[in-house]
Amino acid sequence: MTLALDPRIQRVWRTPDSLQFGVERPVLVLDGISAAEERMIAALVCGITREGLQLLAERAGAPPGAVARLLERVAPVLGRPRGSQTAEERDRGAPPLVVLDAAGPTATALARMLADAGAEVRGGLAWDDPVVDRAEAAVVLGSYAIEPQRSARWLRRDIPHLPVVFGDAGITVGPFVRPGAGPCLRCVDLHRTDADPAWPAMATQLHTLPPRGEDAIVSALVAARAATLVLAGIASARGRTAPSPPAGASWRLPSGSADWVSGAWDPHPGCGCLGLPP
Repeated sequence: MTLALDPRIQRVWRTPDSLQFGVERPVLVLDGISAAEERMIAALVCGITREGLQLLAERAGAPPGAVARLLERVAPVLGRPRGSQTAEERDRGAPPLVVLDAAGPTATALARMLADAGAEVRGGLAWDDPVVDRAEAAVVLGSYAIEPQRSARWLRRDIPHLPVVFGDAGITVGPFVRPGAGPCLRCVDLHRTDADPAWPAMATQLHTLPPRGEDAIVSALVAARAATLVLAGIASARGRTAPSPPAGASWRLPSGSADWVSGAWDPHPGCGCLGLPP
């Protein structure tokens, strides 16, 4: 079994005999490092078996028990030994599938960002394609609002989905819909109808329009926000210690601005997404 330091944790020497692991969030500081321990740490950077580390320690003149003491000290920054993952852990580590129910410059930028983060990204799939049911998340892009039948398909499949909506005064990302755990996009439409009874009639005229203001800068900003939310949602669903997007939270980028404005939606009492309405 090969032992190695976690390559994700940056190492930096504080003094000639003090080594810190982690810079902005220090994980461990080793003080009083001897020359023999320095050689052992250097070997752990590349990876070495315990037997090899023992041989190295003896040749470096380390006292008896030095290997065990060093391994105990660096335990918080050791990587997982190769071959030690369970089948369940390997499954959780498989690339997540994200389906893009979207097209255009923002969808292209988003696909590139998600792929760079290690996700499998698919777009242009037919609704009856069995691949769709493997998705861990979907991103739905639209103009002014998301057509009800588009969001309903993801809701029926019990697949988390994130709306990205372009309007003439800005772009809204969210809420990240986790079916059964917060407001859905029908809740959003019902709230908007409460505020303006003419909204359903207007929305049907706007759904098919091309997104407005989808230039390179806006596409990059929106894609980065959407990718961050989707990946956080997937990581949280997989049981990792990543903060999940709050239920009902949305973010709006007003036209001509670089600052996101946060908002929130509540479940609508007339929607049955969380149970039968009264």
